[in-house]
Formats: sequence, C-alpha cells, structure tokens
Amino acid sequence: MNFKPAPIPGNERNRLLAVEKTGVLDVINEEIYHIYSHLARKLTGCPLSWANVMDRERQYNFVMDAEDIRENEKETYRENARSTSFCQYALRSTEPLIINDLTKSNIFMNHTSVKKADGPRFYAAFPLVNSEGYILGSLCVQDKRVRRLSKDTVQLMKTLASKLSHQLDIQTKQRFTTAEGVLNAMAAINAQFNDITLKDAVSLMRFFSNSPISNDDKNLLRKLNIVDKDLRITKYSRKLLNTLNLDASILRRMKITTSGQEELTNLFKALG
Repeated sequence: MNFKPAPIPGNERNRLLAVEKTGVLDVINEEIYHIYSHLARKLTGCPLSWANVMDRERQYNFVMDAEDIRENEKETYRENARSTSFCQYALRSTEPLIINDLTKSNIFMNHTSVKKADGPRFYAAFPLVNSEGYILGSLCVQDKRVRRLSKDTVQLMKTLASKLSHQLDIQTKQRFTTAEGVLNAMAAINAQFNDITLKDAVSLMRFFSNSPISNDDKNLLRKLNIVDKDLRITKYSRKLLNTLNLDASILRRMKITTSGQEELTNLFKALG
C-alpha cells in the first residue's frame, strides 16, 4: 500500500491567493523567522524544525533549524513536492497534527521515508492560520524517535505558531500598503509632470525613497529643481512633496535600485 496525498481543501483557490500575498514564496529571509524555528526545537526537544507555506504543487520551507543541516545545505531542503509531504495533512484543520509514532499511523506508515530504518518516527505540525482563517502552512518539528509532547508544550507551540501567523499577517499588510503607496506616488508624479518619462519618474521615486541615485539622477533632480547645485532639497521640492501628498515612511520601505521597465514591474508586482 502506498502513501496517499491529502484531499484538496474546499477553499483551496482563496487559500493559495492568501499564500501568494504573504510574499514568502521563493524569498529567503531566514533571519526574520529563525527565532520561531529555533524556539520550536528548544520547546519540543526535537532535532529538526521548520516552517512552511503550501503552494499548489509544492511545500516551500521558508525557515528551518536542524542539528545536522548546515547553512549552505539548506537550499537542498528549501522545497519539496506537496503530494509526498507530511505537511499537506496539516491543511485539514486549524488544530495541531501530532503523530507520536509515524510507523503506527494509518496515514503515514506507508510513506517512503517512514519505511526506512533510520526514517522519521515523530512529527507534529502546528497550522499557520492567517487573519482571514486560511491555513497558509505550518510550523513543524520532527524526530527519528517516538515522542510525546506534554499539554503545556503543545500549548506553547500553538502560541508560537499563532505569533508567526500574526507576523506573516503584518508583513502581508505592510507589503500591500507599501505597494499601494508607491502606486499613488507614481500617479501623482505623472500628474504633476505631464511629459515625464518612466525612467525619470523612477529616478524621482528613487530620490524620495532615499535609495542610491546615479549621476544622471542628480542631473535630472537639478533640472526639475528638486535639489540645488549642492544636492540640497529645495523649497519647491518640499512644496511638491506636500502637494503630491507622498508618505515618506511608505516610500522608504521600498528601495529602488534597478532600472527602467523592471523597476515599474517591481513596484506593481506586490499588488499581484
């Protein structure tokens, strides 16, 4: 008998959209999430922990902490097929999925890895549920020996997963706020300078967001009277910022360092 994939959730279409909105797919920011996977290991005593989001056909592990995985080896484990993953079953409920002995589980006993003599024996997944109620993925721990988690440990892990879910929510909201702010700024600049080119508009955005600017950018800024000959912001520029109603705090969140059409694409990409 072979391992069977989990049924697809009824809300899969919207769930996948929620996963995409987090912005964690194919983006490596382990330093942001490391504390969660590290604490998961410490709380449970397991040698391996990770957090993932479940895409349409793959499981993307955006952070992991393990005794036997070096930093330069992590990319090998960054993603795996959804159809053969343990974590696909964590999408079925907002409650933790805890398997004390995988060899005795009707679901997992026939999994290829479990059949191995040195394969995993204990597995627990704590769902990452966003503010809309969609299960994005899970915070997981695994061991090669049978384990049992105490009620207190389970509760602590649920709290940890909830904190991670909340962080993903905050980042999703900030990401869209930033993108919307940049779109509004681009529209305002275009309205103020009727004949401005895309390249020049991006140069202005680069300046307003405190990103590095080139010599060509500096010449443009002088030409438009945004800065004086010594690159000091002009009275006109201050008035312009007020007229355009540009939120500097939002602009600073998006550093613009590439060029041309790619830059505009990057600005709009966050809105999907």
